[in-house]
Amino acid sequence: MVAMRSVVFVLLVLLVAGWVTLAASAEPKVINIGWTGGSAWTALPDRVASERGFFEKEGLRVRYIQFQGTNLMLSALLANELDYVTILPFIAGAATRGLPVKIVAATAKVSGYAIVSRPEIDNVKALKGKRIAINTFGSSADFAIYQLLARNGLDPNKDVTLQAIAGSPDARFAALLGGSVDATVVNSPFEYRAEQKGFKTLLSVKDTAEFVRIPIAGLSTTQKKIEREPDEITRVLRGLRHAILFLQSQREIGVGLLEKLLKLDRVAAERFYAIYRDQYNPDLSVPDSVAEEWIAVGTFRAKEKITAKPQVVYDWTFAERAKK
Repeated sequence: MVAMRSVVFVLLVLLVAGWVTLAASAEPKVINIGWTGGSAWTALPDRVASERGFFEKEGLRVRYIQFQGTNLMLSALLANELDYVTILPFIAGAATRGLPVKIVAATAKVSGYAIVSRPEIDNVKALKGKRIAINTFGSSADFAIYQLLARNGLDPNKDVTLQAIAGSPDARFAALLGGSVDATVVNSPFEYRAEQKGFKTLLSVKDTAEFVRIPIAGLSTTQKKIEREPDEITRVLRGLRHAILFLQSQREIGVGLLEKLLKLDRVAAERFYAIYRDQYNPDLSVPDSVAEEWIAVGTFRAKEKITAKPQVVYDWTFAERAKK
């Protein structure tokens, strides 16, 4: 009888231990992602994945941490204080300099930039002799307008005056309102505010994408993470992919999110949803020609040009796995 009780006791201990192990394994894994904020249309896949439970289904709990500068974000990533960051061109530039980082997904196909101008400017060629505001020289916005002008027969170094105005798009828009510049690069849907003040959307997000494609939102991580936690990367990307497909298929919800997060009225939200819907990227990968533009962003104003193969800046292995 004593032996029987001992066996029962041992079995109970093993069962309890098993339940504890199961409970522990059911706990979602916490990961930290650095981003510049969730108020842009390109951030919607992240918000949907987090708020609609797509990450939770993958056994993850994601904490988004906002940073004001990309340099700080990169430093935190390399110091293992972050697991991932949502920036792309800056990471591509870091990878070409030999830092152990790579892009693993692009959640949008384009940059999300639009060009707004004074109403009398009819087309890109009419920008000749005009002053154009950008954020900083060497930025992706600078690269976008540089390529846009060059591909429309203008010399960005001679035919226009590029004026760097640091800060938010509001600072550049203030310069446009004040007449110190004639056009500016803005993050969509800022062009909606410009239109309300009587200015013109010279090129929409879709129009700009015909000349230059530099997706700025997605997911990047370290080589160490790639080597040590490949399954986690796949799960993160699967959550993002399902969020993108959800956004593309649920029109009413997508419009409502744009209306709420971007502070648009209903008509404007419907208009921009139609623009953005096809610019989200459920494939998560992009062609080498786009990767070459990422590399060019970090080098086009450098005195010494950096040459690097596109494969240096990305690893699409996990994007492919996330689609299965």
